[in-house]
Amino acid sequence: MPEVTVVTEGFGLLWDWRIPAVILMGLAFGLLVGSVPGLTAALGLAIALPFTLTMDQLPALMLLTAIYTGSLTGGGITAILMNAPGTPGAVVTAIDGYAMTKSGRYNQALGLQICASVIGGFVGYIALFFLVQPLSDFALRFGPAEMLALTILVIVTIGSLDDAHFLRVVYSGVLGMLIATIGTSVTTGIPRGSMGIRALEDGVPAVLSVIGLFAIPELISLGGRSRIVASDDRQKTSVRDVLNGARQGLAFRGTLAQGSFIGVLIGVLPAAGATMASLLSYASARRRAKSNEKFGEGAPRGVVAAESANNATEAGSMAILLAIGIPGGAATAVILGGFILHGLVPGPRLFVDNGPAIYGLIFGNMVQMVIVGVMAVGFASIVAHVVRAPSSVLIPCLLISIGCGAFSLRGQLADVAIIYIFGLIGYFYRSYKFAATSLMIGLFLGARLDAEIVRFAVLYGDNLMGAIMRPIAASLLAIAFLITCASLWGSRSR
Repeated sequence: MPEVTVVTEGFGLLWDWRIPAVILMGLAFGLLVGSVPGLTAALGLAIALPFTLTMDQLPALMLLTAIYTGSLTGGGITAILMNAPGTPGAVVTAIDGYAMTKSGRYNQALGLQICASVIGGFVGYIALFFLVQPLSDFALRFGPAEMLALTILVIVTIGSLDDAHFLRVVYSGVLGMLIATIGTSVTTGIPRGSMGIRALEDGVPAVLSVIGLFAIPELISLGGRSRIVASDDRQKTSVRDVLNGARQGLAFRGTLAQGSFIGVLIGVLPAAGATMASLLSYASARRRAKSNEKFGEGAPRGVVAAESANNATEAGSMAILLAIGIPGGAATAVILGGFILHGLVPGPRLFVDNGPAIYGLIFGNMVQMVIVGVMAVGFASIVAHVVRAPSSVLIPCLLISIGCGAFSLRGQLADVAIIYIFGLIGYFYRSYKFAATSLMIGLFLGARLDAEIVRFAVLYGDNLMGAIMRPIAASLLAIAFLITCASLWGSRSR
């Protein structure tokens, strides 16, 4: 429990007119970045970082975290409206969110998404305030064996969502991991699988792959319809309708709590991130769903489960960043750079030497979660008009936007080709009932898994049993084994 004096001083730092100003600017920019497919939170933060050089510590860090918060929330808006996730963590939101849009319930879906985002993020920062040190200690216990076990558990969990095609789902996950190994080897420094293409020596960008897998196939299928929403299902887009959807989200209290808890725990694990958290939360909610809740066909609970976990990971990532200086992903790596630029070194001494500033940052992020909810309602109600646009206008505009976003990532035309190639793969997957979500998980975890296998071999050699019998690793593998048995039994029974 932090000292009362330090906490009071930190809260007092918020009474500076610059704090609300940078929060508003950061959230607005973050919402915009998050809602554009191809633009990532890391890219938005990298653009803003030079502008913080002349700012004081707290306003500078508040600006960066506001951009991060806005991008996580904004990514779910385009995922719901166009099946084009603005951020990787919003992919799971699109599963039921876009299904609700196609049935004309996009206002409700947007309200649910905003409600879950705000509550998940707010609960996460409350947990960060009280549990930053225990959460960091928990993360330190995850070595190569634990990360390997967690990766296996995630792939098996995703496979269990579709018992009828369990082996196809697992196959897709393994294929994604293999694609993720394309690029320069972490051990030898020699390019692998690049086929002589220099752009692939840095690997296949997972963000672009995800956008191609989910957005392009939807645009292809949209070519056979006049617009996203059928003409007889359209409803008026308004702030009031979105607010009604947000109020409905409050009814899913258990799902909100569960998603927030999963998001914080997964957020503290380096490289696990929002995508893994939202998938685990969604899978858990689906298994506990009532018989009349059709997950994958527009279940409101699915949107709430995914988004609450998605935004709660922000607090978890900040916990591990503040306590031991390990960024959980590309976005928090840029934020780490912001800390260092302003003379703050994350680690055990951070709270001792700069306690008021850090607690001021935590309180400021709680305030951000409330403000982003208000801003997102207005932003979403404006963007929601896109579902009324004719397909003949919408498809070319989105294809150009996606292509420009892909080029802006690294400034290479090869990235534009990558996003469209994965679009064709996604269309094939959709046509033959393969699991694009599992392929995506493999893409995100493959590179990390490759590095962990090397560390595993160095630390344990051929002592496989000694590694997997570590308490956390053994528990995760046991859960994965039980889920596999249940899925195979369900498939056989069917």
